[in-house]
Order: sequence, then C-alpha cells, then structure tokens
Amino acid sequence: MNKRSSKQPPLQTVERALNFLECVAGRESPPTVQQVASELGLNITTCYHLMRTLIGRGYLERRPDLTLTLGASVGALFNQYRRSFNVSEKLAALVNDLAHKSDETAFFSTLEPNNRVILKVLVEGSQPLRVSGLYVGLTGREYIRAAGKAVLAHLDPERQRDMVLKDLGEYTKAQQENLLAALEREFEVIRRQGWAVDAQETTLGISAIGAPVFDKDGKVCGAVGIVAPTSRMTGAHSERVHDVLDAARQATGLVST
Repeated sequence: MNKRSSKQPPLQTVERALNFLECVAGRESPPTVQQVASELGLNITTCYHLMRTLIGRGYLERRPDLTLTLGASVGALFNQYRRSFNVSEKLAALVNDLAHKSDETAFFSTLEPNNRVILKVLVEGSQPLRVSGLYVGLTGREYIRAAGKAVLAHLDPERQRDMVLKDLGEYTKAQQENLLAALEREFEVIRRQGWAVDAQETTLGISAIGAPVFDKDGKVCGAVGIVAPTSRMTGAHSERVHDVLDAARQATGLVST
C-alpha cells in the first residue's frame, strides 16, 4: 500500500463552504447570495447549494430582505472556542480598567504554541467613534499588529523568523529578507522603549499601542494594549503609552504569580 502524503489537497466543497461563511462574516453589511457569488467568483447555482446547506446546519440565516447573517451554530462554536482561552478574571478586569482609564478599546493577547498571537480579551472604549474589525480570536499578521510586534521583539531570532514568514508566502525571497531586516531594527527600538506601535499598518486611520507581558520565567507570553482612531491616539500619545506600560506591568505581575 502506498504511503499517503501528509499534505492532502483540501476538499473543494468544504473549502467553498468555509469561504462562503467567511465572506458573510467579513462583510460590514449583510450580503445577498448574489453578492457572495460575485465576491467569491462562484457560480450562482453552487452558491445557492452552499447557502441552503449552511442554513440547514444553522451556520447562516436568511432574513426577509434576502440578506444573509451568521446563525446560532456559529455562536455555539465561538463560545466553545472562548472557553478554551482560560484567561483569568483578574486579567480580564485589568483590560476593562485600561479601557475605562483611557476611554479607548483595550485588548489582551497571548502567544500560543502554534506561533500565533491571539486576541483573548477585548473591551470597547467609551468614545462615540470606535474601532471596528477587532474580535476575540483575531490572529495572524503579527509583524504589523502592535500586540504581535511587542511579542516578536522578545523572542529568539529563529522563532521570530518562523512567525513572520507564515504571512509572507506571496513575497519573493528578497522581499522577505528585506522585511525581516527592517523588522529587526524595529524590534531593537521596541525592546529599548518597552512598547510597540501599529501606525495605521493594519487599518488606515487606526493606530494601536501594545506592551509585552512576561511569565514567571521572564519569557514573553502575550501583550496588552489599546487601539483607537489615529487622530485621538496622536493627540494623547504619551498618556496612552503610560497607560499601556502600566497595564503591562500589572499583567506581568498577575501572570508571574
């Protein structure tokens, strides 16, 4: 019997169903099945089959105006996912205090064994104009996110490289090396000053500040920070940095005990 490859090709039907679901989840306003078909470049008949299957399993709902929203089954998966995070009540309260103190959206992310930095706690600020697009479970592109850079700066070079290269598959080898060199210079600054910044790198008009959190062995295990419209962040930058650094010190104290 031939040994099967460890890298099997994905099942096209499953991949299309997941793409359909992600398309609905990623839209700012509920789309129609026709809009999903157009965005994914799929045949409309195929999309109707996918839609009916996802609705039947409770992952989608179709509203009276024929637009699509996520269904209750997604909530069940999300709740189970969140239960696996195991974030202490004290850490969650610390993030809440940071959001209250700064009036901006605050977050706590952790470094996972799979070399990803995952957003575990998110508390919205009290300002009328808030940041969208953030959610518990957000991960990837650590090399441009404030939390990711705060963590990356304190890892060994080999692990840094592995984490960054995960998101650079479409870059040429030369582009990858140039970016890695630029990041190393930025990491030196982050280690020196104690905090990292996402200066509209993830989203135009939005900035974030993140500071590393360390465990009892002195190893980086996550990051805490705030995210806000760049206009507000610029006007109170020093104060926001102070708030984040103070929260990071407290979080390190909680994690280390």
